[in-house]
Amino acid sequence: MTRTIAVAMQKGGVGKTTTAVNLAAALAERGRRVLAVDFDPQGNLTQHAGFDPDRISPTIYDALKAEVDGGPGDLRAAIYETAEGFHLIPSQPELSLVEVTLINSLSRERVLAGLLGDVAAGYDYVLIDCNPSLGLLVINALTAADSVLIPIQTEYLAARGALMILSTIETIRRKRLNPHLKIEGILLTMADARASLTRDVQAAVEQQYGDDIRIFDTLVRRSVRFGESAAAGQSILAFDPRGPGAKAYRAVAKEILKDEG
Repeated sequence: MTRTIAVAMQKGGVGKTTTAVNLAAALAERGRRVLAVDFDPQGNLTQHAGFDPDRISPTIYDALKAEVDGGPGDLRAAIYETAEGFHLIPSQPELSLVEVTLINSLSRERVLAGLLGDVAAGYDYVLIDCNPSLGLLVINALTAADSVLIPIQTEYLAARGALMILSTIETIRRKRLNPHLKIEGILLTMADARASLTRDVQAAVEQQYGDDIRIFDTLVRRSVRFGESAAAGQSILAFDPRGPGAKAYRAVAKEILKDEG
């Protein structure tokens, strides 16, 4: 059965794309069929997977625009195989224009869910990399997902920063757009294991959310290797397979795979 996980947080620079691409690679390495969806007009996931968002076509933009214009939209033509064993639906900058036109669309929150419904059955995992906002694109992603993985940077006020995305998730449930939407967990990223601030943030997150939400055991530490792997168009597993970053995301994948029973 397919599990669709949205990687979402309204704050930028917390490791959403890093998490999406490296988790996709780690799950694929474990033999799972994985589809990574770049649902951010910036196209960072597309670039990180080795593609140029300004040159690749078709993308998710084409399918979404066709659907908004009266359909039918088809994602199958926009699925590309990466060098690391997972599939990618890329994005492009024009995706931001579709968000504006979605406002006047019927069932505007469910357009992505409808499109993914045609392709998701071929995968074990669908990972949606969301843009750093709480607009209609993110609402579409949360409506299409089974669960939400929330990356939080280990910095001052990080625990409080999760409140907005958690409030949005609750709204999605309450308005019955996706009443069964779950929280996959909170993943602490960009950590300096030697800093007392990291330990303080860990303790604050555990205290505030730990009773109701899974806090991943894995701590993703800050490393220049993540930026280098992104520039190379590779996951950290391919770029530095024996490094601590690759080890961390393999551990995150292992935690998620435990839920398969």
